[in-house]
Amino acid sequence: MRIPNAVHCALLVVLASVAVASIAMRSATAASAESSEPLRPYVAALRSTLDARAATALDRIDGVGRQLLAIRSYLRSGPDLGHRWSWTEQQIQAFEGSAEQQALLREIGIVRATFERMNPGYTLFVNERVRSLDEQLEQWNRNDSVAAAASNLESATAALLEASGWPPAGTDRTLRRLAEFLSSHKPDPTPTLAAPGLSAHGQMNAVDFHVYRGDTPVAEPEASTIASTWDAQGWSERLRLAISESGAKFRGPLTQPREPWHYEYAPACCMAPP
Repeated sequence: MRIPNAVHCALLVVLASVAVASIAMRSATAASAESSEPLRPYVAALRSTLDARAATALDRIDGVGRQLLAIRSYLRSGPDLGHRWSWTEQQIQAFEGSAEQQALLREIGIVRATFERMNPGYTLFVNERVRSLDEQLEQWNRNDSVAAAASNLESATAALLEASGWPPAGTDRTLRRLAEFLSSHKPDPTPTLAAPGLSAHGQMNAVDFHVYRGDTPVAEPEASTIASTWDAQGWSERLRLAISESGAKFRGPLTQPREPWHYEYAPACCMAPP
């Protein structure tokens, strides 16, 4: 079958455009990798100073920028890192069916019942699974806010080192200066995820509430919906009021970054004193 000339030309244009886009993407990727190369010895040197769990997680993070952003959080955690670190698979399995898990589910049920009473026709859903380290790493490697903040931090770190003449990576002075720089750095934009291993969901110390009407999601835990759905439709306040009214053992919502669906589970927070 002969292809009409007009269609043939259009097809050639499309193929040429795809080829150009593919070349541009490969060029951008290569340029990014090339610009990151001078930073790799510094990332490796910083890795050697980290807790073994954080260092191992770092090896599974894509790109120098995301690694630097994670290192920043690991450094800022200090001695609390071990206490906050996400559970292992064995610990997750031990939690399932435990008295601690049943207590959490009861508190969620109390909030749900209160919310349904205050908002007839609507209910709450909570993902009751612990967010494993594997899941946190996967999300960190594909999250847009992390990518943007990582790119900015990578550029800022390169500028700092370039201004210093790219000092030797492994010296105490260089590592100290880098650690101070990273610890004091304010990410822009603010990532919507905690660094892998440090999520409160990794020990089920926090839950994200979803609003449903029947089987239909109404308000989901997505940063892009805070203004248009959670605030404009009143779900931020309705959820807050329901949790407050219920007396359940949750504190929040999270304010940095702002997540009106995210509440910390604090079983000791609301108990009456002896």
